[in-house]
Amino acid sequence: MFTTHSRISALASVALIVFVCAAQATSFQLTSVSSSATTLVHHQPPPATRGALRASTGAGETTASIEGEDCACPEDDGPGVLQPYLPAMDPEYSSKGAIGAGDFVISRSGGPTAEELSNEQMLKIVKIECTDLEVNTLVWKCLGYRFDEGAGEWQPDEVFPKWRERFPTPPDFIGMQRVYSREVDQPSLHANQALVRSIPAENKQNIKAALTPLGWKGYKYKGLTPNKTRRAQCANWLVFFREELFGYSLEELRERRRLKREAEAAAAAAEEEGWKPPVKEVY
Repeated sequence: MFTTHSRISALASVALIVFVCAAQATSFQLTSVSSSATTLVHHQPPPATRGALRASTGAGETTASIEGEDCACPEDDGPGVLQPYLPAMDPEYSSKGAIGAGDFVISRSGGPTAEELSNEQMLKIVKIECTDLEVNTLVWKCLGYRFDEGAGEWQPDEVFPKWRERFPTPPDFIGMQRVYSREVDQPSLHANQALVRSIPAENKQNIKAALTPLGWKGYKYKGLTPNKTRRAQCANWLVFFREELFGYSLEELRERRRLKREAEAAAAAAEEEGWKPPVKEVY
């Protein structure tokens, strides 16, 4: 349950964002007529890169569109500008925001499914064909968070012990508010970094192997935004989870880790035993 103080803080944040947006709009209207046309063309996204992703708070019919583009496209000429997303500022958005309304397969109920973890799903994540909340929800389920339908909130029922100590409630890995000031975005940044660090070195490039056959070439450097980068990192972790952790119990995973360490130690010992110092040649 959220306190009155948290609601007041959220409303204050919304008011601040609305004020900033209004100020920007007023500043824009004061430009000359001749420069207005140029400015409008500059801010209008290329037709080939427009994609309407409708996201709702779940409490009503109000929707918002966010524009996304696949930066692998050769016509991409720069990073898209992400506007603050007001519905995500609601403290209950994580548990009540609409998900699964489009082509992205996702549900809050139960654990992750093979269909939710398919390569086609990963492609939709990196191409921004699903909402930030849908990406977060899938990662939460894979980490072991389970949605309590009765209480209407997430519980850390099956979360890995060390992760549960640090994140008793599911963190925002994407930055759903799309406000990148330090005080707002830092928790999302740190959570995403922790997720990336949990991927073993040999699995760091899983996303390329998974999505290259589907035609995805990655993002262009000049087209990167925090949202795109974090989506790719979440997708990479999801592929790692699918390949290495999905379908195993915690006990089974511990046993697999023990066997892996023993095999690595045996290989290292065999290599050391077979090594001989170079013979000094005498002429």
